[in-house]
Amino acid sequence: MKTALQLYSVTHSFRKDPIGTMRKIAAMGYRYWEICAFNPDVPYNYGLDLPLDEAKALLRELGITIIGCHLSDKAVNEERELNEFLDYQAAIGCESPGVAAVFCADTEDIKIKSAWFNRLGQMCKERGMRFHYHTHFHDHQLFDGKEMIEIILENTDPDLVDLELDTFWAVRGGVDPVERINRYKDRISMLHQKDLNAASAFRKNLWQGTVDPNVPVAGWEAFAGLNDDFVEVGTGILPIQDYIDAGNQTGIRYITLEQDSTKLDELESIRVSMDAFRKFKGIEWI
Repeated sequence: MKTALQLYSVTHSFRKDPIGTMRKIAAMGYRYWEICAFNPDVPYNYGLDLPLDEAKALLRELGITIIGCHLSDKAVNEERELNEFLDYQAAIGCESPGVAAVFCADTEDIKIKSAWFNRLGQMCKERGMRFHYHTHFHDHQLFDGKEMIEIILENTDPDLVDLELDTFWAVRGGVDPVERINRYKDRISMLHQKDLNAASAFRKNLWQGTVDPNVPVAGWEAFAGLNDDFVEVGTGILPIQDYIDAGNQTGIRYITLEQDSTKLDELESIRVSMDAFRKFKGIEWI
C-alpha cells in the first residue's frame, strides 16, 4: 500500500498559509494527499484553496497525486456547488471524492442517505472518478439489529460506492479492523489510520460506558472529549502492522495518515507520524 496524508491533519497551518503548508508537506516526502474543504471563507474551497490553473501547476511542480477529497458543506447542500466541486476534483486528477460522515436517525434515514451516495457515485463515475464513504465509530451502531455500515453497503451499488474504512474508528466502534478489511475487501478503496494512546485504552470501545449504544448518534457532539485520545500515528497502541498486512492481502491501494488532534505543532506532528510509520513493512511512500 502507498502511504498518504489527509490534509485535515494540518488544518490550522493550511488556513494561515495554504501554499507554504503544501510545500512543506511535499518537502517532507508526502506525495499522496487526501484533501479536505475546510476553509469556507475562500472563493476556491475545494481542498487546495487555489484557482484551478494554479492548483494544477502546483501539484505538477510538487509531484503530488490527489487520491481523494471530502465534500465541503456547501457542496453537500447546494447542487450547483456540488457540480463545480466535482468538476474541480476531476480536473486536478482526484481519484475519489467522498463524504466524511453522515448521521442517521433510523434505518429508513440510512436508506435515504444510501440512495444519495448512489447518486453521488454516478456523478463521480461520469467524471472518471470513484465515490467513497468514510467511516467513524457511529457507523458500527446497531439499527434494528444491524450495523449502520452494513445497511449502507446493502443499499449502495458496488459499482458506484466504495468504502474508506477508518481503522481507528472501527476499533472505537467495537469491531476488529482486520475482520472488517477481510469482510469488505471488495468495497474498500482506502484505509484511514490514526492511533490511540495507552491512557485511553480503558475506553477503547466507545459503546462501553462512553456513548450510549441505544441512542442514535446525531452529530459531531458525540465526539466531544475525545481529543486527548489521539497520539501520532505509529506511537500508540493500535496493531497497525496487522491492518497493513490485511490491506495488502486484499489489494487496498492506500493507507492515509490522519491526525485529528495533537499537542504538537501540526507540521511537527505529521513529521513524527511519518518517522514512526516507517517502521512498518508493506508500505510505500512514492
